Amino acid sequence: MANVVGVEPEQLDGAGRADAAEILREIHRQEAAEEQPASGPTDPRVQMAVDILMDLPPRVRDEALRRLGPELRKRIEEG
Repeated sequence: MANVVGVEPEQLDGAGRADAAEILREIHRQEAAEEQPASGPTDPRVQMAVDILMDLPPRVRDEALRRLGPELRKRIEEG
């Protein structure tokens, strides 16, 4: 129900429903995995990074994704 109406796991945590929050996080992980193209084996660290992003509160996740703009992406690619 929470997933359908757009409730975030952090909101459930704040309401004292840590159990429901963890279930919703798992639903989000599974939905994200289903959206991934099946392109063969990948480095497991990629999935770890995605899982970390999915567990962040939306505001923090948005900030992290904003920081991955062209300049930072170039720095990352250059190593």
